[in-house]
Amino acid sequence: MQKTASFFVVLIGLVLIIGALWYISTRPSPTPSPAEPRVILNPDDYPRLQERLVLLISAPDPALFSKEHGFEQDVKDGKVVVVIEAVSPEALEELRWAVEALDGTVEADYENQLQALVPIKALLKLAKHPHIEFIRLPLRPKLDNR
Repeated sequence: MQKTASFFVVLIGLVLIIGALWYISTRPSPTPSPAEPRVILNPDDYPRLQERLVLLISAPDPALFSKEHGFEQDVKDGKVVVVIEAVSPEALEELRWAVEALDGTVEADYENQLQALVPIKALLKLAKHPHIEFIRLPLRPKLDNR
């Protein structure tokens, strides 16, 4: 009787081990979350955006790209400081709304220009606005190292 009981214990143990191995081998392996596909944009396709901004949008690491190209002070937490040149001063209020609708913040305005902090991913959409003439990085003074 004892032999039969030990035989069943061993048999149950083997069944459990085989079942566990089968479960492990047939379950789907965890796949890493898909990274955002990298999109290479052609600056010629976006005439209302400064070329460096188009390249910034396609960069895999915008912070690193901005640092390598000397405008890291304009990139903050996935957003970039830009100057938006409107077709006329009268269009500024509508552009202000457009910037805010895209989760941006208007920092200053002058004549027909707005300076705004805009999400990098929203630049392409903003550049399609009919009242925008051009979007560029702010002009920054450079030290003369003579």
